[in-house]
Amino acid sequence: MVISGFMLITVNGKTRMVIESLQKITGVEVHHVVEEVKVIVTLEAESVDESYRIGEKFKEIDGIVSVCLAYTNFEEDRAMQHYISVD
Repeated sequence: MVISGFMLITVNGKTRMVIESLQKITGVEVHHVVEEVKVIVTLEAESVDESYRIGEKFKEIDGIVSVCLAYTNFEEDRAMQHYISVD
């Protein structure tokens, strides 16, 4: 499982439309809106590749100005295991 957190910046006046579009994407959950244009979301996927494919859908949503990745947790993704050091 890969879990990522994002802050999306939207065009003022289009935030509601952006949220409605995000809620249609499997694996994406909208958590909070700040200052009417900042949308906090998480993205959950089974793999890094799937996470990337889902995140690419953000580009298709009219009204998103910027996508800021805040964190990613991919400890359980087998493809990423050789990058994780367990002491």
